[in-house]
Amino acid sequence: MNMSSTLLVGSLCLTVASGLVWAHEDSASDGSKADNKHLLHDTPNPDGHVPSNVNYGFTVIGHDALGGISDGKYTDVWAHEGYAYVGTFEEPTCDRSGVFISDIRDPANPTTIGMIKSPPNTRINDVKVHKVGARSVLIHSLEPCGPLKGNGQAIGGGNGGKQQGQGGISLWDVTDPTMPHALKQNFLDTPVHNTFAWTTAAGETFLMIVDDINVDDVIIADITKPQAPKKIATTGIGTWLETNPEVAADGQLFTGVFAAPLLHDIWVNDMDPGPGEDWHAVLSYWDAGFIILDVNDPANPVFLGDSTYPEIDPVLGISPAEGNAHAAVFGGDGFDKIFGGDEDFDAFFTAVIVGSNEYPASQGSDVPQVGPGAAIESVTGNTVFVGLACGEAIPTAAETGASIAVIERGVCAFTTKAQTIEAAGYSAGIVFNGVAPDRCEASVSMLVEAGIPMVFVPRSSGFGILGINGYDPAQCGADDGTNPALPAVGTPGIASTIGAAFDGWGYLHVLNNTQGDVTVPVGMGANAQDPVTVGYLGEIGFYAPAELTDPALASGAGDLTMHNLEADPQQPNRVFISWYSLGMRAVEWRPGHFHINAQGEGVASWNMHEVGRFIAGEELGELAGSNFWGVTVTEVNGEQFVLGSDRSTGLWIFKWECEDATSTLYCNAPTP
Repeated sequence: MNMSSTLLVGSLCLTVASGLVWAHEDSASDGSKADNKHLLHDTPNPDGHVPSNVNYGFTVIGHDALGGISDGKYTDVWAHEGYAYVGTFEEPTCDRSGVFISDIRDPANPTTIGMIKSPPNTRINDVKVHKVGARSVLIHSLEPCGPLKGNGQAIGGGNGGKQQGQGGISLWDVTDPTMPHALKQNFLDTPVHNTFAWTTAAGETFLMIVDDINVDDVIIADITKPQAPKKIATTGIGTWLETNPEVAADGQLFTGVFAAPLLHDIWVNDMDPGPGEDWHAVLSYWDAGFIILDVNDPANPVFLGDSTYPEIDPVLGISPAEGNAHAAVFGGDGFDKIFGGDEDFDAFFTAVIVGSNEYPASQGSDVPQVGPGAAIESVTGNTVFVGLACGEAIPTAAETGASIAVIERGVCAFTTKAQTIEAAGYSAGIVFNGVAPDRCEASVSMLVEAGIPMVFVPRSSGFGILGINGYDPAQCGADDGTNPALPAVGTPGIASTIGAAFDGWGYLHVLNNTQGDVTVPVGMGANAQDPVTVGYLGEIGFYAPAELTDPALASGAGDLTMHNLEADPQQPNRVFISWYSLGMRAVEWRPGHFHINAQGEGVASWNMHEVGRFIAGEELGELAGSNFWGVTVTEVNGEQFVLGSDRSTGLWIFKWECEDATSTLYCNAPTP
C-alpha cells in the first residue's frame, strides 16, 4: 500500500545529529511566528468535504477577550466547575500576565473575573485545575522568559549561564475562583512546561511534571496535600535509553527541527474507569515519538511501549519523518486508540551546505524565508566570523568580501545581531549556539526581525562552517576550555549555501493502543485497497488539512501546524483540535476513509474524517484570523461546550453540533 503524497523534498537530506541534546530551548526562545492571520483558500468540494473557507460543526456561543486583543498573548485553556483558566506566553515580551480566570456559567456571556500574575521574568504556559479533596486546585507551570545572564551571554556577568525568571510549578486554591490564594509557590527549581494530575480510588492525588532541562525529564509528585507537595519519582528518556533499547532502535531520536528527544506534553488516564483502576500515561517526546507508562504505582512507573513513525511520512512523503511529537490523548472505544499530534513550526528542512556536509538549521521568524517558491530560494556566498554582532562596529561585507556573516549567540537579542550585520552589508546571517552546559548542541527557532535571511545552527555546526577542526561537542561546558578557540573577528570561514526544501507542517496521527495487532481498512467500496495489520502503537490513521502540504503556504499564511487536542467525552472516537491558523477542527474515526487530496478533497486522511471547522472570518473585524493554541471540553449546566484559546483574541466558547448526514457538510455517517 502506498499512502504517500506526490510531494518531493528535493536534494536536501537530513543529517542526524551526533550527540544527545537535552535542553528544551522553548524555555529560552519561543518557536512561534508573528504572522498568524489565515489566508482563505477556495477548493473543490467532492466527497463530502468542504472548502477551506467554510465553517461548520462549530457554533460560536461566546467570547471573552480576557486582557485584551494582543498578538501572541494567550496559551493553554482549562475549565472547571463553570470557570475557564487561560495561561499566557507574552511573545515576545515577558511581562507579568499570568493566568486569566473567566466566569463561563453563562456561556453566551463569559466574563473575566480576575488574573493571577506571574512572577517577574516568568511565563505561565500550562494551566490545569483538579479537585483535591474538597479543594479546587489550580496547577500552573513556571518557565523563565527573561534575558539570559551569566557566562557573558547577557546582562549580569558571572558564570551561571542562566535565564532570569523562576521555574517549577505553583498551586492555588480556586475553590472560590474570585478569591484565589496560593497553597504552594515555586515547587521544584527546574523550568516546567506541562503537568497532569490524577486522583486514585484511595483518594490520593498525584501530579506528573515535565522537566524542561534534565536528562531524566519526568517528575512525579504526591499533591494529596497541595500545600505540601512531595516529589516521589524521577525518570525519563535518560533512564529508558539504558533500560529500553527500542526507544533508540528506530533511529528517530534526532530527526526534527530541534533534533532532540525532549518531552513536551503528558496525559494520564484511567484505562478501567469501572470498579477497578488501571492508570496509564502517554508522553509526547519531540522526536522519540509517543511513550506509554503504567503509573498504577506512581513512585515506580513502568515503561510499556514506544511508538515509531513510518519510515516514509505518509502525508508529506519525506524520509525520515521529522518527529516533533507534541501532545497526545487516549481515545476510542475502551481507549483502544491514541490521538497524537506533531507540532512543526518550520515548513522547510533548512540546511547550511558546506562542501559535502549539510548542517541542519532553523530559520528565524520575521525575516525573509529561504526555500522553494520564496523570493529567495537559496543564498550562496563566502562566510566570515563577526563575533557577537551586538551593535558594535564589525568588518563590513565590502571589507571582508563575504556575503554571509557567522555570529555567536549571546549578550544581545537575535534582532540586534541581525540588524547589525544587515547594516554592515551582509545578505544573510548564521547564528550558532553559545557556550552553556547541556545546551551547546541545541537549536532554536529565533524570534528575529530583519530584512535578510537568518538561520540558527548548533555550536558544532558553527565551528564546521568556520572551518575549525577538532571541536568536540561533548566537551562544551561552562568554560569550553578544551575545545579550539574561536578565531578573531573578521576571519573568513568556508563558502556556504543556505538552502531549504519544503517538508510541510505537523498533523494528527492515530495509534493502535490495544497492546496487540489490529487490522484496519484502506479505502471503501470500489476504491478499497487491501487492509493492513498494525502492531501495538503502530499508525492506524492520520488527518492533515491540505493547506499544510502546500508549498505556496510555507510562509505568510500563519502557523499551519496542529497544536493541542482533546477527545470528546460523549464520543471517544471524536477529537477536537486547536490548529493555530487553521482554526478549530473536529475529526472522527471513520474506518475506510482514505484521501490524499488527489481530487481536491481538502485533506490527506486515513480512517479519519473531518466533521467540523472554525476559522474566524473577516466579518468578525479585529477578531478575524484564528490562531488557536488550546482546547478543552467542559460541561456547563448539563450541556457540553468546547473551549478554545486563541493566542491573540482570548477565549472562545463553542457548541459542536452535527449537520444532517444527507448534507454536503455531513458528520453523522460516512459517504459510501
